[in-house]
Amino acid sequence: MSFLAELKQRRVVRVAMVYLVVAWVAIQAASIALPAFEAPAWTLRVVILLFALGLPLALLLAWALDLTSDGVKVATGKVGNKRMAGICVGLVVLALGWYFHGQPAFRNGRSATAERSVAVLPFVNLSGNPANDYFSDGLAETTLDMLAQVPDLKVIARSSSFAFKGRPTDMREIGKQLGAAHLLEGSVQQVGGTVRITVQLVRAKDGAQVWSKRYDRRLTDVFLIQDEIAGSVVDALALELPESTHKRLVRKRTDSVAAFDAYLKGIALLPRRDVPEMRRALVHLEHAIRIDPTFARAYVGAHDALFLLDIYGNITEAERRTGQAYLERALQLSPDLGEAQVARGASLEGANDLEGAEAAYRRGLALAPGYATGWQRFAELLSYRMGRYDEALQYFDQARALDPLSPIIRSTHAFALGQAGRLDEALAEINQLIVDEPNMARSYSNRSAIHTARGDLVSALRDYQRVDRIAPDAFGLRVKRCYTLLDFGALDAADACLRPLAARVPDQPGIRFAQARLSALRGDWNAARALVARLPDGIGDEDVAAIAMRMGNPAALLAIQRRQHPHWFDVQPIGVYAPDVYAALDAGNALFLSGDHARGEALLRAAMATVAKRPYAAFNGGRAWTQVQGNEHLGNREEALRALQHGVDAGYFQGIADLDCDPLLADLRKDPRYDRTMAPGRAKATAQIEAARAAGLL
Repeated sequence: MSFLAELKQRRVVRVAMVYLVVAWVAIQAASIALPAFEAPAWTLRVVILLFALGLPLALLLAWALDLTSDGVKVATGKVGNKRMAGICVGLVVLALGWYFHGQPAFRNGRSATAERSVAVLPFVNLSGNPANDYFSDGLAETTLDMLAQVPDLKVIARSSSFAFKGRPTDMREIGKQLGAAHLLEGSVQQVGGTVRITVQLVRAKDGAQVWSKRYDRRLTDVFLIQDEIAGSVVDALALELPESTHKRLVRKRTDSVAAFDAYLKGIALLPRRDVPEMRRALVHLEHAIRIDPTFARAYVGAHDALFLLDIYGNITEAERRTGQAYLERALQLSPDLGEAQVARGASLEGANDLEGAEAAYRRGLALAPGYATGWQRFAELLSYRMGRYDEALQYFDQARALDPLSPIIRSTHAFALGQAGRLDEALAEINQLIVDEPNMARSYSNRSAIHTARGDLVSALRDYQRVDRIAPDAFGLRVKRCYTLLDFGALDAADACLRPLAARVPDQPGIRFAQARLSALRGDWNAARALVARLPDGIGDEDVAAIAMRMGNPAALLAIQRRQHPHWFDVQPIGVYAPDVYAALDAGNALFLSGDHARGEALLRAAMATVAKRPYAAFNGGRAWTQVQGNEHLGNREEALRALQHGVDAGYFQGIADLDCDPLLADLRKDPRYDRTMAPGRAKATAQIEAARAAGLL
């Protein structure tokens, strides 16, 4: 009997026909149902793949069970078994080949982001008035923002795509530098109450035009033009949008052109992180809010301006409350605005609710996956606050893919490399960034942290000189010079560093903390407590409690830490992050001193284990002298001295002054081996201070 006749006899052909009919009906139903439930675009492909893989299985079963007219019987030893197996293997290969060929990652050998990616270049201002640049830039930026909401579309962020403004760069080179397959460019000519906007979508690899259009409209129609542009780009890239995403894409930011105008002026002043410019940005954004009190994005922008000013400059407690009110209003108006959820994450992070912050960041990025700043802030949370260094670097990679030229993202990424202990990589990256962007104060501040970790005080102070010249109002950056001097034990120089800053902004939290640390290093714990206690509610609570414990009141610290970190007090403590290890050591010691030896020992050992394999000097969350303190609190004097020796032998000498002043280590310092062991480290610190003085840096 021929193989074809045997297929018919076993009813394999009939099974195949029935299966295909059922699969076709099911796939049609899925194509309708899945978009209704806002399922991702890839889910329909998976459904089709499963049905395709099911076909060879159905054929094999029909062949093996021998579905003849005489009933079902198991077939064995047939000549056509190998042929049937070959057919089924071929069908499986075809199904998998179809599926993966349809994935952007495999199509034409390009990555998914390269196939469906776009950079929106700044629109050229043809109005003849440079003062209107903000308007043409704003149109491009808000179009970019709309496109960033499209699933499976990589949209390059403003700070990278706008880096080419006014530069006659070849389209192919721009696409290569930005990692974008398509470029959207345009021009804007504003005359009175009318506007002419010309846009075109260009394929980066060859400069070919994919789509273009000209709009001659009234200025009041600018929102409709943006909707049309974004929709046309989505259509040109053959992207399918769920209905809810389409609605969010074309949703108006505001119905007021004046509010929109003020908003554009404000956000244009934020990217450089210049303190005076951020102050002016806040004025514009608050003006937009007054014009349209329902403009959610303006509230987020105003909150972000205050958030950044708090980091880089100085704000009052009233302004801090205002920023929080702006955020709450934005969330009321638009809870599904990704940028608002990211801002909420930053707020929760500031309140030490790290798990809540992580959840808010994740929600914000799910709503706005193209928001590069969101990925950056989330990565900073994981690195700086939670000690999840390797995971954080992955999210920094995502931020850099979306905004490859952003100096802020590049700088914070280098800082995160340093936190992960990869100091050589961090230094190489920050050096290149400074070559590319020589007037970015944050980069010099971050590089100085690398120099400090490497024990190079001279290089660190030279970088701080650049910070002082570039950004005299960036008190949040300038005070770090004072902290560096404290790390090296240069107390008088640190005092001289702090006095002029404190005279200008006495209530800046970073300056107040530095003053308190200086008082503690000089042995004046009463002054240290008074300085920290004057900070606003919620800021410095842990520091006040830590000082109180050193003054004989461990109960105050336990009350704070039980509220801030309840999981630390479990029989098996969890959630001891590397950046919090000193606080955990204090809490463990407080338990010990209070008589709860079992929980105290468990927490002390958990804290030490968290950083046991970390580099000694890795910014926030390094090993430093933690093993010395933890073992001394546990009563393991020999282990404490051994850890001290290991640190000195490894070349670590920063923070010796902190060990010298801590009342909780008084008995350790009485051991004659303490001073003998520390002598080489003290000599290195002294040599660095003298070198800085000789270089005229002190």
